[in-house]
Parts: sequence; C-alpha cells; structure tokens
Amino acid sequence: MSLRKKIVALCVGNTLLVTLTVGAIMLFQMNRLTGEMAQVNNEFAAIAGEMSALSMNGQIRNRMQELTDSNARLANAKFEELENQVMLLADVTKQIYENPTEYTPREIPLPDAANDGELSVQLLHSESVTDLTAPEVEKQLGLLGNLQETLYEVNNHFENMASDYVAIEPGLLIQADYISGSKFDENGNILPYEADTRPWYQGAKESGKPYFTPVTRDAHTAGTGIMCGVPVYVHNQFIGVAGAGMYLSNIEQLVADIRLGSAGYACIINQNGQVIFSPKENGELMIDTVNQTDLRQAENEVLARLVRSVLRGDSGITMMELDGGMYYVAYAPMEKVGWGFLTVLGEEEVLAPTNELLGEMDAHADNSLARISQTIHVSLVTLEVVLIFFCLFGVILAFLLASHVIKPIQILTERVSTLNGDNLEFSWEYKTNDETTVLAGAFCAMVEKMKEYIANITTITAEKERIGAELNVATKIQADMLPKIFPAFPERTEFDVYAQMDPAKEVGGDFYDFFMIDDDHLAIVIADVSSKGVPAALFMVIAKTLIKNYALNQESLGDVFYQVNNQLCEGNEEGMFVTAWMGVLTVSTGTFEYVNAGHNPQLLMNNESYDWIQAKPGFVLAGLEGIPYVSDTIQLQHGARIFLYTDGVSEAQNTEHELFGEERLLESLARNGKLELQQMLAAVRSDIDTFVGEAEQFDDITMLVFEYK
Repeated sequence: MSLRKKIVALCVGNTLLVTLTVGAIMLFQMNRLTGEMAQVNNEFAAIAGEMSALSMNGQIRNRMQELTDSNARLANAKFEELENQVMLLADVTKQIYENPTEYTPREIPLPDAANDGELSVQLLHSESVTDLTAPEVEKQLGLLGNLQETLYEVNNHFENMASDYVAIEPGLLIQADYISGSKFDENGNILPYEADTRPWYQGAKESGKPYFTPVTRDAHTAGTGIMCGVPVYVHNQFIGVAGAGMYLSNIEQLVADIRLGSAGYACIINQNGQVIFSPKENGELMIDTVNQTDLRQAENEVLARLVRSVLRGDSGITMMELDGGMYYVAYAPMEKVGWGFLTVLGEEEVLAPTNELLGEMDAHADNSLARISQTIHVSLVTLEVVLIFFCLFGVILAFLLASHVIKPIQILTERVSTLNGDNLEFSWEYKTNDETTVLAGAFCAMVEKMKEYIANITTITAEKERIGAELNVATKIQADMLPKIFPAFPERTEFDVYAQMDPAKEVGGDFYDFFMIDDDHLAIVIADVSSKGVPAALFMVIAKTLIKNYALNQESLGDVFYQVNNQLCEGNEEGMFVTAWMGVLTVSTGTFEYVNAGHNPQLLMNNESYDWIQAKPGFVLAGLEGIPYVSDTIQLQHGARIFLYTDGVSEAQNTEHELFGEERLLESLARNGKLELQQMLAAVRSDIDTFVGEAEQFDDITMLVFEYK
C-alpha cells in the first residue's frame, strides 16, 4: 500500500474519533468556563455590595455629623448673640450706676396704648411702689432714663427680639417692646409688673451669671420664645437684672428646613429631655405637649442614653431602633442653653445607592454572560466545521488544530479560577485572533466596569453631601448678618446710607455694617476676609460681631481696632486675617473720625469731585497681636459723600486679564457720583460688568455709599 493510501486510510479511520474526542473536550471546557464565570460574577457582586455599603455608611455618617454639628453651632450662635445683647444692657446699666454724677436725670414715659404695634420704651413698676415722686424713686428713675436709647437700639437691631428690659430691686422696670396696649387692665389702669417673681429675674439673681429660661409660649402671639437674664452688680452689690426675650421662629424654621433624603429630619431636645422642635407629628421624637415626656427616662434605652449624652455636651452618631425601624441618629450639643440637636436618617436611605449599584451590576453581568454564552456557542459551531474540514488533511493536522484552540481556553479558565475576594485583577496578553480573545476581552471589560461603578458612586455621594451641608450653613449665616433693609434709618434726615455685596462664591469673605452708636454718632464699616467660601464667612461673622460690640463700648476707633485685633489673633491657627476700614460720624457737627487696618483707601466727595481719603497706615486685623491703631479726623460739608469698597472692585479683571483699576473707578464716580445712592451703586456696578464682560468674577464685590445731608 502506498504512503498516500496509508495517510488517507489513517485520516479516514481517525476522522470520527478525532471529531468526537475534540468536540467533547471543547464542550467540557466551555461549560466549565461558563460555570467559573457565573461563580466569579456572584463573588464580585458580593464584594462590590460589601465595599459600597461600607463606603456609603462611612460617607453618610460623616456628612450627617458635619450637618448636625454645623446646625447646632448655628442655632447656638443665636442664643450667644442674645446673651451678648443682654450683657451689653447690663454693662451700660452698671456704668450708669457706678458713675451717677456723669448722667443727667431723664424722664421715662409711661405705657401709651397709642404706641401698640410700634417699638417704644416705657416705665413699669411693682405694686409695692406707690409713690413715683418719692426722692429715692425719682433718683432711680432719673438714672434708668439714660437707658432708653440703648434699649431701643438693641431691640430694633436684633432679629426676632420680643422685648428687652432692666429691672432694679426697688421694683422699677424700664422696657422696650411692641405691645404697649397690653400694659392696661379693663379699666384703662396701668397693670403692676412684679419683675422679681419672673423666672428670668430669679434665675439670674440666684445663679449670679447669665441665665436662660425654659421655652415658653408667648402670651400675645402664637409663637414660642425664650428669655435671658444677666445680673447687674455695682461695687459688688446686686441691684437688679438686665434681660431680653427672643422669639424662636428662626430656630424652628432651621429645624423645618433640614431635608435628608425622602424621610430624614431634625429635632431639638431641651435641657429637660423634652422635644421642643420637630416636624414629626407622631412617634418617639414628636413634640409631646400633653405628657412632657423626658426622653432621658424613655423606655427605649438606646434613645435615653443618647439624650443623656448630648445634654452632657457630647456629640456623635449611632444606629438605633426608632418607631419600629432602624435609623442613624447624629447628635451635637447647644452649649449656651444646654439643649441637644438631633439629625435622623433611615437605614434604607443609606443603603439605597448600594442597592441601585448592585442592580446595575446584576444587569451588566447578565448581559455579559449572555454575550459569553453566545460566543461559546459560535466557537463550538466554528470548531466543529474546522475539525470536519481539517480531518481530511490528517490526524497530525487535527491534533495541531485541537491544541491551538484548547490551550488558550484552558489558560483563560485557570486565570478565572484564581480570582477571589482578595484578587480582583485580570489581564490577557494572548493574541489568538479568535473567539477566545473576544471572551477574555468581554471579561476584562466586565471587571473594569465593576471597579468604575464602585469608585464613581463613592466619589459622587461624598461630594454631593459635602457641598449641600456647607452651602446651607454658610448661606444662612451671611443672610442673617448683613444689614439689608433700606432706607436703613428712615427717621433720620441728616444722612443716608446704602450698600450691596455680590460674593464670588455662594458665600463670601467681604462684609459691611452701619449702626448708631448713640443718637449722635453713626458708624460705618467695610472689610475683607483673606479667603473665600465657608471659612471666610464664619470668620466674617466673628470679625463683624467684635467690631460692632467694641464700637458700642469704646470711645476711640484706634482702641476698637486694637481690641478687635487682639481678640481675632486668639486661636487663629488657620492664619486668616481681615482688612478693614471704619469711620464714625458726629451727626450734629459733621466731624468724621476714621481708622484703616490694611484696607485700600476710600473715596470722599466733599465739594464737587471724589478724591482718596488719606489715612495713617495700619496693619491688618488678626495679623499680629498688640498692634496699635491710630485714627484720623476730617470735617464733612453738607452734601458730602463717602464711597467705601473692597479690592474686588478695583481688581475686577476682563478676559484680557486687565484690572478695572482706580482710574476707571474715579471716572465712574465722576459720571455717577451724584445720583441717588442706590442708583449710584447700580451704575458703578454696571460699569464694572461692562468692563469685565464674559470673564468670571474671582473676588467678592462690595460697595457702600454714605451721604451727609
């Protein structure tokens, strides 16, 4: 038999055996590969779910704690501001009584029903005071009369204040409020007022320090309020109490505005463990006006421990059962009044992004497995055709073909089998140019998609929560701090003032202020904090409050900036600083005293044109402790105007990176400087916008204009 016949006979004899053997091997390997891929997909789903849940849990807990701490501090700041105003009243009262010869006796008006609804100051007294003309009583009344302007201004400039007052031991009280008509009985007689029986008086007297009363329902409105009392000592002798009452509508609105997911909420617990503000109408954290439940003694022991902890001044976050479900509860103290701030979010809302991710992963895995199965099916059909075709060329060619096809599949199966929870890396370097490469590519793509889903959901969720919490706090702070009602002093015809601020971000570091120090002195302030965003807004709150408080108690502007600078330097670990410019007008004479702390020079129109106000240079505030500041004085003519601004005006840039500059500012004031104040600032801002064009605003733009009529 010829060699040709032997080869043909061998190939024909082995064709069926080779085809069946190789086909069985391929089918076994493909089924094994499919099973391994399904198992690895399930392991990946479990690993991704665990990683996503851990990541989400950590991010949500951090954001909840940040939101809770921020809102607790914001609410606490309201009470600190109330206490500061009352301490101011107490200090002024002490100064008057320690130096009685320096004050002229002044008469205090009695309540007048015609003033009902308007802020007015009136005299009240206890039933034990029967003769207001007695020498000692007249002496006390003459001294108390010097508090009228202070009481009026404190009430007028403090948002949500109901009334402020000073009561002295003989039973006399001077008070500023809006309810003069409520001071009379049905016969029109003035009702006696027993101040020494009131909680704010007794609490301050007994404790010898500032005292906050429990929350009470206002007798004349539907709102709730709280009162603060500060004892007054003259030469270490107690003489009375200064106090004020504040409506809590802004605190209630702060709680109501907090939104976490679809069902998250916030509430406030008072010092007695009772819920006083909550959007819940039922459940363990609703407002219980009937039973006044003390949650420190609640049957829910976890809730009771949490309430006791926050009222001790602790903060944190825990997971607990509440109203039949599992919730995350973050808590932070409000130290000034001894309350606690709670934020509540359901467990299901924390896990929602993870469940959504797993659903997407399952869908992607199903699609990938379907493509893999289709590819395996095509591979088997192709292999069978190739085997049948090449079996005609001999057994050697058949084995070579089988080896060429099976080997990459075996390697792919082995690499898939090595994947587990600790090893999520897969690579394929073999270029077989057939369906095996397609299978490996599809598997690589599936692994990379899973990694991308986990990374993306973590990053997006963290950034969204951070931005929401920061902007909510910062926006509320700045909206509450800057004067925004114009005309600012409608009852004063000697002067007028108007201001505006446009932050470069949602919140800014610039601020302005204007206020009456007394009836004959007006203060104006403009300043710029060194950074931007939420840190600058918080530093601005501190600087603005300190400047105003010291201005109301210091005689020299240099002393005001000296004290403010020292206060800001304390604990300024972030190295922030403030440039500031402040002036005080003596309304009756036109004398204008001013001081500069590193701020750009301001502009004065005393005749027909604007020119720079020369000032002794001063160092920035919060830069270095102990720096002295020296003020200057100029004489304003009637019709004079002073234009204040921050460097966001002169340093505004266009698309060519050119600065608006001082010359363009002078040109704008030359055109618009004699318009009505509001129109004047609008025209200057229009000139800036025209110059800037499409360029992005990179700094806060703040302007204030004052006119001495």
